[in-house]
Amino acid sequence: MRRDGYMKPAEAATDLGCGKRWLLDGLNLHGFPHTKMGKAKWLSPEDREEIRKLCHIPADREKIARFRRTRRPARARRRRT
Repeated sequence: MRRDGYMKPAEAATDLGCGKRWLLDGLNLHGFPHTKMGKAKWLSPEDREEIRKLCHIPADREKIARFRRTRRPARARRRRT
């Protein structure tokens, strides 16, 4: 049963774009925010947003530029006859 945007970990993992096991490990071992009702774990919209912020890794623009400069165009394959 979902109320007020709360989701179980399996649904929340789909919403976050991650695996259920990774999310459960984060809840159990790494202190991701969640609400516990009995043995059930629930994630509110605010909890999911906080997890997104905690796990956000900004792109390294210099690394991307280096990669683009060093990448060679793909060679065309020759057909053997």
